[in-house]
Amino acid sequence: MTLQVLRYLYDRTLVHKDTINFCQNILKKKVVDWKAVFRSDLSEPIRDVDLVITVGGDGTLLQASHFMDDSVPVLGVNSDPTRPQEVVELSEEFDATRSTGYLCAANANNFEQILDGILKNHHEPSKLARMAVSVNSKVISTSALNDILLAHPCPAAVSRFSFRIKKNGEHLSSLLHSRSSGLRISTAAGSTAAILSAGGSKMPILSKELQYLVREPISPGVTSHLMHGFVKSNETMDISWFCREGLLYIDGCHVVHSIQLGDTIELSSGAPPLKVYLSPHFLSHDV
Repeated sequence: MTLQVLRYLYDRTLVHKDTINFCQNILKKKVVDWKAVFRSDLSEPIRDVDLVITVGGDGTLLQASHFMDDSVPVLGVNSDPTRPQEVVELSEEFDATRSTGYLCAANANNFEQILDGILKNHHEPSKLARMAVSVNSKVISTSALNDILLAHPCPAAVSRFSFRIKKNGEHLSSLLHSRSSGLRISTAAGSTAAILSAGGSKMPILSKELQYLVREPISPGVTSHLMHGFVKSNETMDISWFCREGLLYIDGCHVVHSIQLGDTIELSSGAPPLKVYLSPHFLSHDV
């Protein structure tokens, strides 16, 4: 590893810590009670507070969301935004992209201004749809804000499953059978992430639909056009798993559930939404 890379990594760590300290100093000036909690220490539902502030990136906000219902809004602060000039200058050495922070409305430059607007009730949070997940009719306590990946534990193995869309218990589609690399399902908030990179499409951020994409289907034949689609807010997606083992990843790799042969998974946008303060620029480009 070159000295230049080490300096870059050290700078990222320093910028992140400086932003945390900066936000804490701003909070000390306000007439509010607050408490700092490391994301690794989150273990209980977040209740009895008026606002959650996450300092990091989208991953930090996603992790906090797993402990929040629809009663508490969250403001994301991007602690280490990408510096375009840095990316250009270092492109021949390594990828110098920093935090994307799609869901983070604030950074060190505008945090106090946005916080003051929230405290004065000048800003309203948006309600982002989350995905409810059930395995064998048992609801998983963690709702997905971003996406879900269903796949075999070995990335080189074939995932075998079938799925269909239902509404009020009635089948809206034929049973589709898949041998592939797995299945990804995203919310509107997650549609700019992995599913977009895999060939999906960006959705309006306030949409309550889900988007699914079968990853690398093997010989889909006449059903190839059905390997990508949408689940409306009043519909569900039912999946039957036909491998000996499988994994269900919720919002990345930190929340994982094991599944096995014969298990059924039901997905819908029926989970309580998450209240998030979004950038006006983000909402103005919501098409």
